[in-house]
Amino acid sequence: MQHELNWIELAECLGPASMHFRALIDAFGSPEEILSATKEEIQDAAPYISVGALSSITSHRFAARAKEIYRYCHGSAGIRVYPYDHEAYPVALRDIPNPPILLYCEGALPDFSSKAAIGVVGPRHPDAYGEQVAYKLSFEMAASGAMIVSGLAQGIDGIATAAAIAAGGVTVSVLGCGIDLTYPSHHKRLRAECVESGAVITEFAPGTRPNGYNFPMRNRIIAALSSVLFVPEAPENSGSLITARYAILYGRRVFVVPGDITATASLGSNLLLQAGAHPVLCALDVLQPLLPRYHATLDPSVIPEAGQYAALTSDVQRRFGLRAGDAPKEKRKSEEKTAQVQVVAEKETKARACVQEQDLSMLDPRAKELYHLLPDEAFTIDVLVSKGVSSAEAISALTVFEVCGLVHPVPGGLYEKK
Repeated sequence: MQHELNWIELAECLGPASMHFRALIDAFGSPEEILSATKEEIQDAAPYISVGALSSITSHRFAARAKEIYRYCHGSAGIRVYPYDHEAYPVALRDIPNPPILLYCEGALPDFSSKAAIGVVGPRHPDAYGEQVAYKLSFEMAASGAMIVSGLAQGIDGIATAAAIAAGGVTVSVLGCGIDLTYPSHHKRLRAECVESGAVITEFAPGTRPNGYNFPMRNRIIAALSSVLFVPEAPENSGSLITARYAILYGRRVFVVPGDITATASLGSNLLLQAGAHPVLCALDVLQPLLPRYHATLDPSVIPEAGQYAALTSDVQRRFGLRAGDAPKEKRKSEEKTAQVQVVAEKETKARACVQEQDLSMLDPRAKELYHLLPDEAFTIDVLVSKGVSSAEAISALTVFEVCGLVHPVPGGLYEKK
């Protein structure tokens, strides 16, 4: 009990996606040693740790909160907690630069070492083509024995999850909020079936709301857990592109369905293909490279038969509470336009909040240091690498800057400050 409490307390002190956790656990070996260390010892191990995190660790600020979380999880909620040193904690997550300190899990966490995991990501407002492709290929891959890993969000994520369940497969949904919340709320039925067929997991503590900054952090977990990443459709500046960058950083192949070059919904997809992603014309294109490793659990021979049942119908939508396909065309266009306007407004607000020096306080000291290394003109990741920053840290930093609205990608694989 106490060991798990210590892990929960440490997670609350450092927060999700901490860049300091690995240095601390490597230096001290356990949460008990970290929580009992002096400020000087902690700073020696993690020189760029924020004042707030340092104070939280040494003052045991979150000890009481950890007990509340522990009681909730082990009470009627029946939530499993998998700390970093738990035997069931996925090995793939231990290998990334900023692994989750722990995972909250509802359902049965599968064995990622024995089953191929296909990460599926895409926009919340896909077009009809994206919806059908996501459902068909996810259904066929799940029927073949692959596990579908996604985010339970509206749109492609929910559709892929529903397809896996309908095919009788295993699915894992990674939340961008606390384990006690369902977002969007109309996916409650889908979530319940996901728990029955696999697991719902998150690194966010119970009660954490689904704010915009959570989802890019969530996306790194989807990328890390996946054997490969599949993108049925992605517009420009989609969160799917952030997930794809994480996947590339972690050495995963990215598979993309080619899209209409005149459609905004496919602009991000086609840019990924231009950058070297693998084109997908059928489910076998994604499964074929995985067969040597997972031949015991993958059986693509079922795809022709599975394809007869792999259509996203109104019955499927009703069963899982999906909001897709059957909405009137003009209403959907209006909703998509409204969503696009909201995204633009949110980005402009974040950009205005971030451009002033005093608002860089959302970054830790190391991130600030890296941000100040960026030139005012267009640049590539090499601008940081040439100054002694590792490729992994540079990619992670640029992802954080993009999420904060400090930089944005431009054609040619370049970035610009906003």
